[in-house]
Amino acid sequence: MISRRQSLRRIAMVGVGAPTVWHQCALATTFLEIDQAQKLLLPQASVFTAMPLSLDAARLAQVATATQVPVPRSFAPQCWTALDNGRLQGWVLADRVIGKYELIDYAAGFAVDGSMTGLEILAYRESHGAEIRNPAWRKQFAGKKGPSQIRLGDDIRNISGATLSCQHVTQGAQRLSALVQLLYQPAGGI
Repeated sequence: MISRRQSLRRIAMVGVGAPTVWHQCALATTFLEIDQAQKLLLPQASVFTAMPLSLDAARLAQVATATQVPVPRSFAPQCWTALDNGRLQGWVLADRVIGKYELIDYAAGFAVDGSMTGLEILAYRESHGAEIRNPAWRKQFAGKKGPSQIRLGDDIRNISGATLSCQHVTQGAQRLSALVQLLYQPAGGI
């Protein structure tokens, strides 16, 4: 019996009595590349420029305070500035969170006013809970501004059978929203 933890990395022996051959079967599915997600999240932008984020301990503490959720050590989002004819259109941030056992890669778009334009699932590795890819669930994030408007159960509904995926992606979206509020809004400075 393969444990849940091993379910995504099933290792099967082939050939009884013969030399043993190991086969690893990964169930990870990539749904979008980041450039595809960028176009979906901010379609009015013609250029996406990578922008390094400097997240020191003080900034991470601000994110944790704003979201009221601990920031994992692995928090290292990527950021792109979205432009059209030299005019700022917003930002796309990509991050990953743990589902139940495996990582979920996602990207969120933000308009210049800091509101979310949407959320896209880039890669999903769990055996259950992929319902978070449903457009109706992801659409709930559009228009939310700031981490206080992105709360599971209040602003974002849970999906039975995908509770941890919903919870962790929602918390990740809160962190990205807090970053946008802290780093890119006029009062926050860069």
